This record gives sequence, C-alpha cells and structure tokens, in this order.
Amino acid sequence: MLPPSVVDRLARLAPDQRDAATAPPGPVLCVAPAGSGKTTTLVARIAWLVATGADPSTITAVTFNKLAADEMASRVDAALEPLGLAAGSVRVKTFHALGREILADGGESVEPLMDREAVLRDMWPDITAGVIRRLDDAFSRLKLEIGVAAREVATDPEPGPIARAFLAYEQALEDAGGLDFDDLVARALRLLEARPAVLRRWRAKCEHLLVDETQDVDRSQLRLALLLAAPHNRIFLVGDDDQ
Repeated sequence: MLPPSVVDRLARLAPDQRDAATAPPGPVLCVAPAGSGKTTTLVARIAWLVATGADPSTITAVTFNKLAADEMASRVDAALEPLGLAAGSVRVKTFHALGREILADGGESVEPLMDREAVLRDMWPDITAGVIRRLDDAFSRLKLEIGVAAREVATDPEPGPIARAFLAYEQALEDAGGLDFDDLVARALRLLEARPAVLRRWRAKCEHLLVDETQDVDRSQLRLALLLAAPHNRIFLVGDDDQ
C-alpha cells in the first residue's frame, strides 16, 4: 500500500497526470502546455518511485537552469519528507551542475570555470558586444550542437574566421588551465563515452532519470541524458512542444 502522503498527492492530480506519474518504469515522454502541472507531475513521479521501492540514491532529476533546479529540489524534499527522507536524498541538478559532478568524480579538473565574455575581451580588447554575441552562439553550437573539440576543428586545412577564433579561444582556455560553462556538459559527455567504469557508476545513480523542461535542452544535454539512462531507459521527460 502507498503511504498516505503519496496517495493524497496522486489524488490531487488530473487523470492524465496520475497516469504519467505512475506509469511503469521505462521511457515516458509527457508533452503539455505551460502551466499545466508538468513539474507537479514529475515531483509526484519521484514520490511514487520512492514509495514503490526505488532507492532514492538511484534517482536523478535534471532541469535547465539553477532557479528551476532549486525550486524543484525544494518541492522534491517536501514530497519526500513524509516518507522519512532527509533533504537532498534525491539528486536534483542542472545539466551543467551534473556535468561538473561527473567530471570531478572522474578526476577531471573543474576549476577555474572561466567566463567566455571575459576571455574574449582579454583576447581582443576592442571586440564589440555584437561580435561577442555571435562568437558566443557559434562556440556553443560547435561544442554542444555539433559536438566537436578544438583538435577536430584544427584538422580543417582552410579554417574560416569563426573556426580560427574558436581555436584561439580554446587555446586561451588551455593556457589558463580552465574550462567554460559549455565544457561542463561537453567534457562530461566525452568522459562517460571514453571511460566505461565511470559510466557504469553514473548509470547506477541515474537508474531513474527525470528531465524537466525538455524543450530547453540542447543536443549534448539530450545525448548526456540518453547515455545515462541506457540501457534500461527508465527516463521520464516532460516538456512543452509550443516553447
């Protein structure tokens, strides 16, 4: 029998929300508009998983930004408190914080975390705000959407201006011994793909993986989520296809 707090929580959901929250473990995609209770359903899902026997240490929830992650963590803690679980029993992170934790666990350096705009201004003091925005967007696409590293870009015999700027920027990071915000996800993904033991460890921590605001994730974040969820694919994704 489910604990009363979980029964009450499920009873407050609409029928389709309750069906999603209590769906058998496996790949689940919930698509719904803004304000329809997607995060509420995700929190209920976590409470239901714990109440039906899932180890809290094997549940990980991720979302897009820190504000959303902090709010979700507070709601998850409140949902699990009646089950006798301390705050933080279930891992709730942004993708970047999760990537940082994976890198640190694998023995990779996560400091200093460098601000891209500051690095670009240091490299080119006369750079304009418009050029910074264009380079920032291009560098993120290279790292997260296309998934290439500087060594791969350097194989181009005739690199264009964006490629040359990217190589110079990556060299500046390397010279400083640092990494940028995008590297937290991109390098974590490469580390997991290259080191099976670390991947096994993190798959055990993400046996049940829940992703909020899925419409906001980029290609590398989605790859990271799917890699961690495999091979059992107990992944629960919620998002709004209108955003």
